[in-house]
Amino acid sequence: MQRFVEYVSSYELEGGWKTEKRKSHPLHSLCSRTGSFPPALARWYIERCSAPGGVVLDPFSGKGTAPLEACLGGRIGIGNDLAPEAYILTRAKVRPVTFGEVKGWVERNRRFIEGYRSSDAPEEVEVFYSRRTLRQILAVRELLREPEEDVDWFVSAVMLGILHGSSSDSLSVKCSHSFSMSPGYVKRSVRELRLRKPERNVPDCILMRARRVLCEGIPSVRGDAFNVDARSLPLGDESVDLIVTSPPYFSMQTYAWDNWLRLWFLGHDYREVAKRLFHTSSVPKFLEFMEEVLRESHRVLKRGGACVLVLGVVRLKGVLINMAELLLPVAERVGFEPIRIVADEIPKERKYLMYLDRSQGVGREVVLELRKR
Repeated sequence: MQRFVEYVSSYELEGGWKTEKRKSHPLHSLCSRTGSFPPALARWYIERCSAPGGVVLDPFSGKGTAPLEACLGGRIGIGNDLAPEAYILTRAKVRPVTFGEVKGWVERNRRFIEGYRSSDAPEEVEVFYSRRTLRQILAVRELLREPEEDVDWFVSAVMLGILHGSSSDSLSVKCSHSFSMSPGYVKRSVRELRLRKPERNVPDCILMRARRVLCEGIPSVRGDAFNVDARSLPLGDESVDLIVTSPPYFSMQTYAWDNWLRLWFLGHDYREVAKRLFHTSSVPKFLEFMEEVLRESHRVLKRGGACVLVLGVVRLKGVLINMAELLLPVAERVGFEPIRIVADEIPKERKYLMYLDRSQGVGREVVLELRKR
């Protein structure tokens, strides 16, 4: 029997995220990172598919957008990500501290940071910073080598946010906020564009970023964060009310390389991290991986609970692939019921499409809505 799934445009949703006017909480701007979906999207599903006090999970939490929105909405936000920098950002957002606590940490350690004399850093790191700023970065790196308290983790996340960028609290030569640029490119830019490495006082920049992201306080509900494989979550059966997540887009996003400078600060080699993260250009391998992920998601989700997958239409080896249509048969096989696909732009004549026909993918962003039977 042929099965059909409904397509709707994100612009047609009542109160949808495309027309959302509410301002996002400043904590979302703690650190830029590639591959993030908008807070309004997470908020829309959280408000409609869960109740206050419920548990909302993101197995690929990235910079922690969905878990933070859950906590802000009175739910328990739980995020998981195998990438070290993503885990730290998620943890900082679901277990944030007050500005007073950050200020206390800075003042306790200011003398050590400002008096640090070692400048022993790899050459590829040196191209980003003035000597004085680099010495202070190394001092903070030493202090946060083994974080224990929530404030330690939060300051680590603040450092990831200011380690590079172009704002007044960014520590590096002017460059991207979202990803760690190639050292060679930065070196050429400094030479050809005559860019100056700014003289930043790291303690003051930590306070500047912390003051901005904490200006509206912190959520009343605290969540949790994990740093494990999404195929093996440390959660009980049927313990989650809602899942909102964005799985890997094949090999479209190179998270380890994109965050090589942040990973260096955290004491990791991006090449070793890349070996642990899932990325592939093989459709069969992707489907195998996602079936295991969806089985685990099905296990932890309560019966009747929604699972929302933020996906995309990607071009792989010259072929356009609608990831939502690709994953639908897999999701059904593990026990999910397809609800609909939400996409940016849907021609009226193609309101309903047979999901097995992968050639009919439309739009750039597609959201696959599922329910646990």
